[in-house]
Amino acid sequence: MAKSDTKEWRQEQVIEATSRCIVEKGLADMSMKDIAREANVSTGIIYHYFKNKEDLLLQVIKRAFQKSHEQVMETVETLSSPVEKLERHLENILAVPKENPDFFVVLLNYLGEAKHHPELQAIVAKFFRNLRFYVEQYLQEGVEQGLFAPEQVRHLPALLYSVGLGLGVMWMMDPESVDANGAGKLFLQWMLEHLGVGRTEPDA
Repeated sequence: MAKSDTKEWRQEQVIEATSRCIVEKGLADMSMKDIAREANVSTGIIYHYFKNKEDLLLQVIKRAFQKSHEQVMETVETLSSPVEKLERHLENILAVPKENPDFFVVLLNYLGEAKHHPELQAIVAKFFRNLRFYVEQYLQEGVEQGLFAPEQVRHLPALLYSVGLGLGVMWMMDPESVDANGAGKLFLQWMLEHLGVGRTEPDA
C-alpha cells in the first residue's frame, strides 16, 4: 500500500471511529482515548494524522456532510422536473433520522457545540448555505420554465430544511407519538398548493 493510501485509510478509520463514539457517548463525554480504543490504534497514531482533537472533529463533520450531500445527489439530481426534485428532496430529508440515524445524532451533537466553537459554526453554517443553494438552483429552473413565480420560492429553501430537520428532531425524541412522514406529506401538499402545482405521483 502506498504511503498516501495508508494515510487516507488511517484517517478514514479514525474518522469513522470518532463518529461511532459521538453516537455512543456524545461529544461532551468522548475522549481521545475512547476514539483510539474504538479505532484500535494508539492516541499517538491519531495525533500523527490530525493536529488535535478540534481538527479531528472538524474532519468528522466535513466527511459526514460530504456523504449526506452525495446521497442527495444520487436520488435527486437524476430527476428532470423541479417539482419532482422538490418532492424527492423533502422525502430524503424526512428519511434521514430513520435511514441514517447516526448522521442525525452526529449533526445534533455538533449543532449543540457550534455556538461555542467559531470554526465549527462556520462549517455548519456553510453546510446549511450549500443545502439552501442547491434547492434554490432547481427552484430557479422552475421559475425559468414558468412553473413558479420568483416571489413564491424566495423562502422555500429555508422552510424546507427547517421543517424537515425540526420533524426529524421531534421524531427522534418521541417516535411513538410523532408521525414525521405524515406531517411531511402535509407540508409538501401545502408547498405544492402554494406553488400552484400538483404532485407528480399520487400518495401510496
